[in-house]
Amino acid sequence: MKRWVRILAVSLAAASAVAFSGCSVRAQTAFTVDGKVTTMAQVNDTVNGCATALGQPPAVLTNVLVSGMIVAQISRDMAAEQNVQTSDADLTSMVQNGQISGLPSSMLNDPNCGSLAVSLALQALMSFQMGSGSFITATQSHTVVVNPRFGTWDPNNLTLSGSGSLSQLANG
Repeated sequence: MKRWVRILAVSLAAASAVAFSGCSVRAQTAFTVDGKVTTMAQVNDTVNGCATALGQPPAVLTNVLVSGMIVAQISRDMAAEQNVQTSDADLTSMVQNGQISGLPSSMLNDPNCGSLAVSLALQALMSFQMGSGSFITATQSHTVVVNPRFGTWDPNNLTLSGSGSLSQLANG
């Protein structure tokens, strides 16, 4: 009987270790787009960089920037799929020259925020070329899973929505 108890204890300990390690990995994931992981550290670096570049508190920017990061990743993937030949240098120039409405050039003052700005410029360019409705429809073929702390992904509006409660399940 003692041997059975020991085996059960070891099995439970192993199962717990696997379960808890899975939770910690999931907690470190901010979102995935088609299985490509963006970590909480990447989000924090981008949010903090943009907060400095834009002179806004991080709490005000977080969900807007996470939505932007998701759309930016989808846009990069779509550009690769469609063989779009626009360089980061050209996109950076467009941001610097104010050619992308709503995208302040001050975002380029931080490398993490600047990278997001360049990707959002690509998104704006692709949306313009495809037409807004076609662009949104094309983005919906991409699978997005979001850490529940940010709410849920709304593929019809390309934004995050909801309370961002940790007690909610992640939706894609």
